[in-house]
Amino acid sequence: MKTKRIICLLLIIILTMIISCGDNSSNIVTGDDENSQEVADSMKNVVDPKEQYRPNFEPVDMQGYVFTFGTRDNTGVYHGGTPVHTRDLIAESEVGDLINDAVYRRNMMLEEKYNCRFEMIDYSEDNEQSANLVVEKAVLAGDKSFDLLMTHMLYGTTTASKGCFYDIAKFPNIDLSKPYWNDGANEGYSIAYKQYLGLSDLSFSTTESIYCILFNKTLVTDFGIEDPYSLVKANRWTFDTFAEVIKNGTVDVNGDGVFDDKDQYGYISTAAVNFLWSGGGHMMKKDADDIPYIDFLNQRTLDIYAKTFEIVNSPNSYSKELSWHTGNTIDMFRQSQGIFYGNQLCRVNELRDTEFDFGIVPYPKFDSAQEKYYSYVDGHASMMAIPLHVPNQEWTGMLIEELSYLSYKDVLPTYYDVVLNVKLIRDEESVEMLEILFGSKVFDPAYVLGGAFWTMWNDMISQKKTEFVSTYEATAKSTLTAIQKIIDTFLELE
Repeated sequence: MKTKRIICLLLIIILTMIISCGDNSSNIVTGDDENSQEVADSMKNVVDPKEQYRPNFEPVDMQGYVFTFGTRDNTGVYHGGTPVHTRDLIAESEVGDLINDAVYRRNMMLEEKYNCRFEMIDYSEDNEQSANLVVEKAVLAGDKSFDLLMTHMLYGTTTASKGCFYDIAKFPNIDLSKPYWNDGANEGYSIAYKQYLGLSDLSFSTTESIYCILFNKTLVTDFGIEDPYSLVKANRWTFDTFAEVIKNGTVDVNGDGVFDDKDQYGYISTAAVNFLWSGGGHMMKKDADDIPYIDFLNQRTLDIYAKTFEIVNSPNSYSKELSWHTGNTIDMFRQSQGIFYGNQLCRVNELRDTEFDFGIVPYPKFDSAQEKYYSYVDGHASMMAIPLHVPNQEWTGMLIEELSYLSYKDVLPTYYDVVLNVKLIRDEESVEMLEILFGSKVFDPAYVLGGAFWTMWNDMISQKKTEFVSTYEATAKSTLTAIQKIIDTFLELE
């Protein structure tokens, strides 16, 4: 047993050296040492378990076919200069950046294998519907726009309802049962088993749209707050616990008797609707025929709303800005004005230069009886859609599947293990928290069907309305009519 442990350790060291030294790996095992030979022999049998999911497509000559991505760029106000909607698609050359180079190698591998070329057209994020409008116009004219559209989650549903996309579930050479396709998104956004929006590991920007809570480790220590990591792992990270810990840390910094964005808080809030899903709530469910139906007004919803109201409207919370990308909340957290800060994971990219160490945890559970942690994925995230009129469906399907698999196998490990774990995250415990986050994504059908229930939730919290039922009933009729209209439209699509 001891020998096996030593061999495993040596294997890890050697594999690390191979990664570091590139083509010099042939010189690593040298000499006549018996253990070295045993390690070398063992390495021959090391097989990446992900290999079993590799698409078994025969290489075909695509004769220089240009596969075109359509997406958004980052010229808007959303991501602080990080190109989250483009860096998972295209890289012009290897430049020493780990993600860029992994994407470049993935694309080059497929370009050489199939004699094709990848190009990208990105539209200003100042108008998040730009690419969708191009698709709608092209489909109407019978022309190809893109082979793959990375669409804003919300606007993708609108374009899909106009009959502009292929059913991904029936598209040639695509297998949604493979692990590099996200079950939660695919199941959440199908209607009557028609799949016009999908999500694979090609789009890791969607992972960055997941909501989480950041915490200032220095302030946690200074105010004697129990370690948030321990609370999560002990299944004690609940609404009640969170409401209690944020009572610490609220300080009238300038002593003017008015609490505003110049002061310090236990919690800086940006979107109160996160608590609905983290608390195990939902807006819609599916029936036996995969038809969404509203299931919002129930006791669980009312209980979650009451506790969310208590947390967000507590004097210990700064909640004047309930949008994730506007205002100065990120600056407040950067300046140590909040112990806890709720926002999307992508905002971590803007915190690399903080003087304090910070950690990441999921949003709390409703109570300890809740089965698992749940994390809401914002509608700003990219979903995948295949516009009508691609000239060769077989080729398009092959390339989408290959891109998805290679992203799962090669690009995502780089993103998770190297970038998040080394560059951005400050401790080993955060890595474990990220694993919880990535396994807890929530995709509620109501969120993409144009319903106003999630905005109603945020508005009610910010306006301090305690009577949920009457507000819901005043909103429900028109919202349900709009949702049903979209569902009926989907049912009529071929």
